[in-house]
Amino acid sequence: MRYVNSRFTYLLTYLLTYLLTYLLTSEVRTRTGQHTIDNILRERRLRWLARVFRTHHQRIPQQTLYWQVPGYTRGPGRPRANWRGVVSKDLRKMGFTWEEAEVAALDRHGWRRSVAQCVQLELDA
Repeated sequence: MRYVNSRFTYLLTYLLTYLLTYLLTSEVRTRTGQHTIDNILRERRLRWLARVFRTHHQRIPQQTLYWQVPGYTRGPGRPRANWRGVVSKDLRKMGFTWEEAEVAALDRHGWRRSVAQCVQLELDA
């Protein structure tokens, strides 16, 4: 009987914690129109990417987008996530390829609208 009581208490504590943290947080977020941390970071990454795309091709941030380490071979196992891979996923969510994003980023206002729309769609989903 003691075992059943302790399991029930654990389950009740877990459910209450879930309700108070997740459901109430999401409810507050929807009522106030706040974005999740994921969406905020995605928006900032994409806005920074557009800024780098618009810089001169001889600037270091622009060069690092396409830089390959000569003679480097990756070791065995799953590759670690890198910035370019994460941004590529963000671009796919927006419906852009890397080349399309380079062209679209030249229009500042259009790019900002596209990024805001992507983040808003994630908020509504």
